[in-house]
Amino acid sequence: MDEAKKEQLKLVLARARQMAEGDNPDEAARICYGLLEDHPNDVNAIVILAYTFWKAKRSGAAYQLAMRATQLAPANAVAWINLGLACDELWLIEEAEDAYRMAARLSSDPSHRAMALSNMGALAINTGRFVEAEKHCREALKDNPESIKAKANLGFAQLGQRNWEGWVLYSQSLGFASRRKWKFLNEPDWDGTPGKTVAIYGEQGLGDEISFASMIPAAVKDCAKLVVECDKRLTGLFTRSFPEAKVYGTREQKVINWDKIDRQLDASCAMGELGLFYRKRDEDFDGKPYLVADPDRRMMWRTLFDSKKKPCIGIAWTGGMPWTAKRFRTLNLEMLRPVLEAVEAHWVSLQYEDAGPQIERFRDEHPEIDIAQYAFATLSKDYDDTAAMVAELDMVICVQTAVAHLAGGLGKECHVLLPRTSQWRYGEKGDTMPWYASLRVIRQRELGKWEPAIGEVVGMLRRRYPVQEAA
Repeated sequence: MDEAKKEQLKLVLARARQMAEGDNPDEAARICYGLLEDHPNDVNAIVILAYTFWKAKRSGAAYQLAMRATQLAPANAVAWINLGLACDELWLIEEAEDAYRMAARLSSDPSHRAMALSNMGALAINTGRFVEAEKHCREALKDNPESIKAKANLGFAQLGQRNWEGWVLYSQSLGFASRRKWKFLNEPDWDGTPGKTVAIYGEQGLGDEISFASMIPAAVKDCAKLVVECDKRLTGLFTRSFPEAKVYGTREQKVINWDKIDRQLDASCAMGELGLFYRKRDEDFDGKPYLVADPDRRMMWRTLFDSKKKPCIGIAWTGGMPWTAKRFRTLNLEMLRPVLEAVEAHWVSLQYEDAGPQIERFRDEHPEIDIAQYAFATLSKDYDDTAAMVAELDMVICVQTAVAHLAGGLGKECHVLLPRTSQWRYGEKGDTMPWYASLRVIRQRELGKWEPAIGEVVGMLRRRYPVQEAA
């Protein structure tokens, strides 16, 4: 290839890289497709294309492309970073760690080394290893002190160790894909100054909103007026639970249809940012219930559950999405059979997806086990329906999922089967978490192996209901 063509190729690759790192990965992919028609082994084009596929959550394809790039150019640190990203998304944990470690070793560019180390930190966070995560993030910041990602990951690592100074660096993650940053009227961020009219908005998943809502009562006391924007499903529950705030379930709406008076704001704040003001010390977590379920709906469930003449226990066996370690937060009814056989109970599905077919098959094989799905409560678009049912259960047994936060917020006894791929709120050790006094954590000792944790639940149930011990 002559020098003119090489220079042209560099320019085209630079444009593709810019598109990939910006908001136009589709255009970056289109450019790379064209380049690979003429240069099928061009490592830079393959590297960029792998990154665009990863951004599009086509991780299987990204994995294959990144693997090919490392084969063609074993010393290319960025190719190894991309392989780590794809493995990370596919939860190929050991492969991801090896790829990031290789990238850090090969990197001559400090920013690339910092990226690899920060990604190692993120992987450690996602697998519940917060002390290790902090080490990787601090090393990343030595190479690139301005790395927002490394700072944010360090914040997560600190919070996972119950070092509440981590809220400051956790704020660096606001504006990333997993934490939206929102402005309603170009108002400033709230800095905690009392006496203001403030809008607080949800910016993560349903469980996050429920958990962070524990800080709303404190914010209500400090603000002249508090507006809470939340997921539509939480509108009724939050309106009843926080009567001094004005609640709108408009989180997913592009056009905000609020009362005009409620749009006169002094400041706004992401719900998770309230930790900066209200969760500075262990003593700031009182663990008390803060959600109020609908009394009329509770009465209906009380009547139904009383008619069963036995314990009524909620159970949820899957949680999360593919990119939040769903594969490690997923059991099935057969795996939970020792629990379901431990006591004679009316088992109530708290699955957020339709579990009817699974339950029907299980009942056909095990007709002696009384398990039911009340779809009008669990598959409802109004989480108030689920909350009222949970409030009247004797207890909840679940994996790491939103219903654990709901139970904790209601003050309902809840036993959470926690995988090794934990989340920062649960910390790295111990059987309690500061957010909820009613919640007990049962930790998985080895990734993928649930038998010891399930055995602990069985023991707990038999101690609780000794008269009903299975024969």
